[in-house]
Amino acid sequence: MGVFYSKRKIPDDVYRFWSAVASSVRLGWLGTDRTDKVALEMKVCQLALFPLLLNDSALQGDIVGLEGHLQQGADVSTADARGRTPLHVAAGEGDLEMVEFLLQKGAEVNCRDVERETPLRDAIRSKCVVSLLVSKGAHLEMSPVELGTEMCCLAFLGDSEQMEVWKKAGACFNLTDADGRTPLHVVVSSNQPEMVKFCICNGSDLELRDAYNNLPVDDARRLGYEDLVKMLTEEAQRQSQKRAAKRTLED
Repeated sequence: MGVFYSKRKIPDDVYRFWSAVASSVRLGWLGTDRTDKVALEMKVCQLALFPLLLNDSALQGDIVGLEGHLQQGADVSTADARGRTPLHVAAGEGDLEMVEFLLQKGAEVNCRDVERETPLRDAIRSKCVVSLLVSKGAHLEMSPVELGTEMCCLAFLGDSEQMEVWKKAGACFNLTDADGRTPLHVVVSSNQPEMVKFCICNGSDLELRDAYNNLPVDDARRLGYEDLVKMLTEEAQRQSQKRAAKRTLED
């Protein structure tokens, strides 16, 4: 929603609406017959409400309405009281068309809200538009341990879909938590054969040791998961043979 005005008389319904808005946000009462004064106060109202108007347009997928606000002078990266910008909102909705529009208009791709979260984090939650944001310079602003902990939690939950989304955003399967444990350690310890295969297919290193000097296969042996011991041992042998064959070709 927005208001376009000129030197012509402002319609009564528009006048009443913006008078009510002005009063409610304590910006003054539009109770003058001078058109220039009315237009000025309407503009003040618009500037005060732009963050809400822009984010509402982004939420509704209303590109036409958002374009209108920009033409009225709104900043495409303007943020509301929580630091949320239209790009945060559109990314959270997984709205590819709106995200593309905002980026084309110059939206700041790594802006942070009051929780220090970026549009990329919203995109990860919606499982959409992650690759687009990354291609435009978005990046994860988290420490390796924070990322490793996130990946390990998802591994424990067996959420392979969300792990793939995080991988698109820049995380990898060999990041570790505070105990040096990788997602592979976690899925082995929780006896998740399919997730073990998933992690291996996504590049998990079988030779990484945790803070207690344990390999994933050591966890499998300790817990008596013989099927996983066999799977990991055979995979380690296969990878070793592949590396040996590669060295032979290089020699």
